[in-house]
Amino acid sequence: MTLFRKSAFTLIELLVSLALSGILILILNNLISNSFFMDSKIRNQLEYRLQIEHLLLQIEADIHSASNKPNGSKSIKLVPTQDGVILYLKRFGISPATEQIIGFDAVWTIDTLGVSRLVRTSKGTFTRIISTTFIAAEVEKFPNSVVRLKLTNDAFSKSKMFKL
Repeated sequence: MTLFRKSAFTLIELLVSLALSGILILILNNLISNSFFMDSKIRNQLEYRLQIEHLLLQIEADIHSASNKPNGSKSIKLVPTQDGVILYLKRFGISPATEQIIGFDAVWTIDTLGVSRLVRTSKGTFTRIISTTFIAAEVEKFPNSVVRLKLTNDAFSKSKMFKL
């Protein structure tokens, strides 16, 4: 009597393939979760970078449009404090309501509480909070009224040179 044996997988082969499949699924799961983590980390760093770059652009616009003193220098005072930096400047602009030239003082405050810009005009004082996240600020002075303003937050640091 001849025994017929049908070809099939043995129990050991099935267990080995199941174990390999499980290991492959664990590796893929780890790769996917790491990619989501890196995506959110890169996104946060990009947001921090954009925030700092936008802030420096706003400060640069204020500095460039600051009024000149009779000696030709800008009406700007940059004061390092214990917690950060305060930037005082005087500007002239056109009132959107009256279309008249008006002067105003702008005061930028960069400290442990965040960043704010205070505008003082003859009509009143207006404060705008730019950011409530901690941004460290450092000022380095160079000859010929040139300063370097360095802004740093949790994930990014950038500096810019200004002629005052």
